Amino acid sequence: MSHESAAAPSSSERSAEPNLDSTKFAEVTSGVYRRFDAESVWMALRYAIGQQLFEENPTIMLMFVRIAEIYPEAHARLQEIRSQESGPLRQAIDLIVDPPNELREAKYLPDSIQSPGEMDLCWAEFLVTGKTEVITKIVAVLDRDDRTREFLNQTLSSETPDLLLSDAERTELQQFGIGIGKLSEDARWEVMTPGDCDLFLWLAIKDQNATCSRILHAMDESLKLHLASKGAALWSLQANATQHGTIRLLCEQASKHPGGFGRKLLVPA
Repeated sequence: MSHESAAAPSSSERSAEPNLDSTKFAEVTSGVYRRFDAESVWMALRYAIGQQLFEENPTIMLMFVRIAEIYPEAHARLQEIRSQESGPLRQAIDLIVDPPNELREAKYLPDSIQSPGEMDLCWAEFLVTGKTEVITKIVAVLDRDDRTREFLNQTLSSETPDLLLSDAERTELQQFGIGIGKLSEDARWEVMTPGDCDLFLWLAIKDQNATCSRILHAMDESLKLHLASKGAALWSLQANATQHGTIRLLCEQASKHPGGFGRKLLVPA
């Protein structure tokens, strides 16, 4: 598609163009490394600006910045188009082809992931470059301590617990892999079953289990963020393994290596 036809399309082209731009956006953001095409990048960018997606998710903008940095053809195409555009589209292209220093060379990537948002940055880097080194940081999140187990043990063993669980709720938790019991009649309640209670609780919350949601509500913000990060790591690895053979292979390898219990959940039994 020439820029001239994009600037002044016919009525039939106007009706079809958004769908085509949307398709190109999906292709580019699901893994531009698999099939790079400079014109597709331009069309995907046009769609993102038209739909105001950068305001909703700044990671998308960083992804386009990285594409222009990694693929000279994309940079050249956007540079060519820049003088012909105005408004938000021109502003976006200006930022992408000439980003500030802190956005160059993926300097924003974290050394250690502290939130689901930082995880998104790592996935964006993979989807642009196809390199899995950055994904090892996401796998490492699954190796973090089981803080939900610690929280439940401390809370249930307190003389004045903030969280009381009924017999029915304890039975319900057992169904999700969180078995709470006592070593003796005089002992205090504690988690007795193996596994990762962080992930068990997160999976149950995804299933909208009321008891697990109540446990989450009793946690402080730091623990909630820890739980969200581990859950996002598991979900994103599983989801991307179905779309990318390289991620599927990485998950298979990670599941066989020593680490957190969550590694065992990367590959369906």
